[in-house]
Amino acid sequence: MYVFFLRGNQGCFVRITFDEVFGFPKLTSPFGGYDVRGTVEIKSGNYCVKGELWFSTGEIYEFYNQLSRCFTELKGISSFCTTEANLKLEVAFGHRGQVVIEGYFKEFAHRDNELKFEIESNQSFFVETLDGLREIISHYGDLKGKRFE
Repeated sequence: MYVFFLRGNQGCFVRITFDEVFGFPKLTSPFGGYDVRGTVEIKSGNYCVKGELWFSTGEIYEFYNQLSRCFTELKGISSFCTTEANLKLEVAFGHRGQVVIEGYFKEFAHRDNELKFEIESNQSFFVETLDGLREIISHYGDLKGKRFE
């Protein structure tokens, strides 16, 4: 089971866990990589949510590349949005290592019940995030997946 965190100040976080990966290593997803059923947990201030999530390892690969570039350059915005658009994250790197994680989570797309959140963070928290994402990519590969002969 793979997991990665986006940590913020005062114990706030976003945690995404891989519960089941479909098709690995032979059948890739139309969204790149492999389809994943996972869990998202968000703690922002006094608000907490936990719910099911569907995404692809290809989307994780693209998010990692954006996040890595922003981390290195100390500027820019990296985005992660699931194919069902029930989770959206934007990680904005500002000057002096300040980072803001904004987004929303909707358990069901057809209902107007959603958590919008903003988590203040800093660059030092993202070493762990990038390490976790790198481990996932090393196992599942890029947008084309990782086919073993």
